[in-house]
Amino acid sequence: MADDILIYNRITRRIDVERVYGGQWMTLFYGRPWGRAITNRLLCRHPLSRLYGAIQRSGLSRGNIADFIAQYGIDLGEAIVPPGGFASFNDFFIRRLTPAARPVDPDPTALIAPADSRLQLFAIENHTRLTIKGAAMTLPQLLGRPALDPGFEGGQCLVFRLAPCDYHRFGYVDDGRQGPVHAIDGPLHSVSPLSLRHKPNVHATNYRHWCLVQSPRLGTLIQIEVGAMMVGSIVQHQPLGGPCRRGQEKGYFQFGGSTVIVILPPGRAVIDADIAEHSAQGIETLVRYGERVGSLAR
Repeated sequence: MADDILIYNRITRRIDVERVYGGQWMTLFYGRPWGRAITNRLLCRHPLSRLYGAIQRSGLSRGNIADFIAQYGIDLGEAIVPPGGFASFNDFFIRRLTPAARPVDPDPTALIAPADSRLQLFAIENHTRLTIKGAAMTLPQLLGRPALDPGFEGGQCLVFRLAPCDYHRFGYVDDGRQGPVHAIDGPLHSVSPLSLRHKPNVHATNYRHWCLVQSPRLGTLIQIEVGAMMVGSIVQHQPLGGPCRRGQEKGYFQFGGSTVIVILPPGRAVIDADIAEHSAQGIETLVRYGERVGSLAR
């Protein structure tokens, strides 16, 4: 169907149709003119997300955990479960996993995924122009700055989209030093492809964080975390910056779908062929935190 979200599964080498959390509501509130009006005036505003987040952090939300696990087949055997169970749905949502659950690719020349997500590759064109999900924007717009070093022209933009059923902690793609985190205010629209079809410039308008990471092997890269509808907050472990390691946890998202974007300068990495080929067809590739998605250029 035209509205299906197609995902490439690297394990089975098949194209799957994604099960969208709240898909009927996405269609209703983004696919209808009156629905979009309600979304723009109410649903994407921070007060509603804060209220929803407070509910998900309360003990009253514990009853939602079992149904969510059953619906999306989440393997709790990977999680570190507190002795008394999760205190709230949000505690379950930001659960930690056992160290063995997300091993980082041992090959030091492998470029790794910073999150469990659906990955799509985009090129950075002249004047640091990007076209993500049909929306033309520039890197300065994405970062909320009047200008940016043109050294990123010809580079690569990797968009890692997290669905609500994913593990919502994110990390670093390489060793180096992280600069301070910059926060850009904005609404909290959904990042689902269903909503992006009607509002494709979400990544450059939603509430988001970004920072520079100085990597000896990748050069200066940019990492951006984009908030989304009903995401209570983006939590950064090093808001002022500091040293970082490949695969180290950088932070986590509270409840909701979200996105991590990594901007690489030109000539530093080669993205795996299966990801590049499916990206060219508009199809995202399912990846996991620490998994190889490419290799450092030789």
